[in-house]
Amino acid sequence: MKIAGILFFSSVFLFFSCGAKHEDKRQSTAYSADSIIQDNKSTKNTETDSLEKLAAKMVASRESYLNDGDTKAEEIFIKAFISALEKPNAFENDFASLKAYEINVLIADDKNLKVFYWLSPYSGSMWHVQNIVQYKNENNVPTAISFNDLYKDKDDEGSPTPFFEHIYRLDTAPQKTYLFTGYGQMSGTEPYSVSHTLVVNHSEFSIEKPLFKLGKVVKTQLFASADLKEGGDKEKLTAQLAMKYTPKDKTISYPEVNETKNGAVFNGKRNVLTFRDGMFR
Repeated sequence: MKIAGILFFSSVFLFFSCGAKHEDKRQSTAYSADSIIQDNKSTKNTETDSLEKLAAKMVASRESYLNDGDTKAEEIFIKAFISALEKPNAFENDFASLKAYEINVLIADDKNLKVFYWLSPYSGSMWHVQNIVQYKNENNVPTAISFNDLYKDKDDEGSPTPFFEHIYRLDTAPQKTYLFTGYGQMSGTEPYSVSHTLVVNHSEFSIEKPLFKLGKVVKTQLFASADLKEGGDKEKLTAQLAMKYTPKDKTISYPEVNETKNGAVFNGKRNVLTFRDGMFR
């Protein structure tokens, strides 16, 4: 009887002892998980704070740029921002706090590509818009690049730095192709509109593929600018020059501009190209 009692109490002791150890282990595991989550949040917060500080320095560097032409503040921000955009799960982050520095985001219609953009503090009457492309590939890995780095043909007409308004995914294979439409200004009296196609091959980006066929000429972009008449409405002219893509019909319409002795003039007519066989024709 004594032996049985001893065995009973030993079993009870072991049961509670094991239970206590299990609970300690569970709490320790939970604590570790919470610590990891908190550490990740802390890292993200620190990273966001750092980006905000760099963005603030970039905005504040306008005066020093006017004095000595120094553009390092923006270059430093762009490098840090691209690094942040390429980190795991960065595609799910909209970096909303950067809107305080007029850094906004445009999302493609297929939700797999974004463009973060802002008007450079070093712009004059000719706008210089910074466009940072972020793409999520087939393995859900984000990559990012400055649109300026894609614009290799510096002698091409137009500016490489417009405000993009729309991004459409075109039906191509095996590469993924996106159509960008936007606007900008060459000067305070010369607005323009532009269409670019961005080809994504895995994590490689290019805007050099000619996809617009105008008669016998094939171009890498559509571009139209016109001179604002004295007393004219710049917003109205910009709207008239807009590139308009209709996804349902796969057509893009663009304005006709005539060169005259008084400058480039929109003549009120528009032409239409249709996307077929991998090209606008």
